[in-house]
Amino acid sequence: MHRPFDLYTEDYDLWFVSRGKEVYRYELRAVCGELPPGPALEVGVGTGRFAGPLGVRFGLDPSLPSLRMARERLENVVAGRGEALPFKDGSFSVVLLIVTVCFLDDVEATLSEIRRVLKERGRLILGYVPADSRIGREYARKGAEGHRFYAHARFWRTEDLMKLLGRYGFRKEEFRSVVRRGDGYAVVPWESEDTVFSVLRTVKVQSPPPSIV
Repeated sequence: MHRPFDLYTEDYDLWFVSRGKEVYRYELRAVCGELPPGPALEVGVGTGRFAGPLGVRFGLDPSLPSLRMARERLENVVAGRGEALPFKDGSFSVVLLIVTVCFLDDVEATLSEIRRVLKERGRLILGYVPADSRIGREYARKGAEGHRFYAHARFWRTEDLMKLLGRYGFRKEEFRSVVRRGDGYAVVPWESEDTVFSVLRTVKVQSPPPSIV
């Protein structure tokens, strides 16, 4: 699903330097702390607000208006979908899926493709708004009311994501979340009601489970 990001690209990008400026700084910090070395790809790169500052060289997104902005922030951007990645097997040490997991048409096909393009012991890093946090429930409510972005989103509980990732041959390595604390935010190694953004780093295990061979 990319239509809202085609129509409201500038509004989406503006959030990072306006209402979302403060939390965005902490989101970057949380992701950066989990980012190992090696060639990296962000699937669902959007306008490049994460890939650019994090030094990720490759980005993929189906939204052409978003990619036009992303080209100003990182070296290589490609039009495409997570369900059919246009890269060779074992191309990357790291794949980022930042918020994108909430908007995928086919999460399982995307995980299978990410596994394919990752090197052995490659890392998949997910950033997402957990469904069972206060803000996750608020976003889901807004989606049910027809919000132009959240109406197209599916919010995940960390527990459910972990089960799905396990089926596709990924094992949890690290976890961080950005929590609201007073008038500001903090990065912590746990999740709570006050979490606004979670980051899960996983490693590709050596042998895929039989269910996806």
